[in-house]
Amino acid sequence: MKKNLLRAILKLGGFLIIANLPFLTISQLIGIDTFIDSFNHPGSYLYIKNKDVTSMNPATGYIIIEKPTDQASTIREGDSILCHTIKNTLQQRIVSQIYTKDGITTYYTTSYNESIDAPLYESQIIGKIIGTSEDNIWYELCLQAWEISIEKLNILIFFAE
Repeated sequence: MKKNLLRAILKLGGFLIIANLPFLTISQLIGIDTFIDSFNHPGSYLYIKNKDVTSMNPATGYIIIEKPTDQASTIREGDSILCHTIKNTLQQRIVSQIYTKDGITTYYTTSYNESIDAPLYESQIIGKIIGTSEDNIWYELCLQAWEISIEKLNILIFFAE
């Protein structure tokens, strides 16, 4: 009886660890605070496959992005962003200066292969890059599990008092 109970506890513990590995991987990529916030604001986070992004390390498989919200911009100077350029290509850029005049915010950026680029406007910005991952099946599985859980599950009840 005691061996069966110990075996059942070990199986349950192993199952819980294996079931939570994708979430541990995502929280390692983006941080635990951002991971928990993704359940409060599921529409604010997305990931895309790095195939059409210029100025990005080609070894990067997926880019995890925090989209700007209507309440307040989370983009600050020094942040790495993903944006549409005038030529309608996706580029990774670093914000060097932010100006707001008459309610219009203008971002001056630098890319990895150029100095200062043309100014960007909020409509061109897809979001702030908060993490990157390799292009392999494990990260793809983890990202899909995260996406399904923030959109389909009410996991916040586990964190409620």
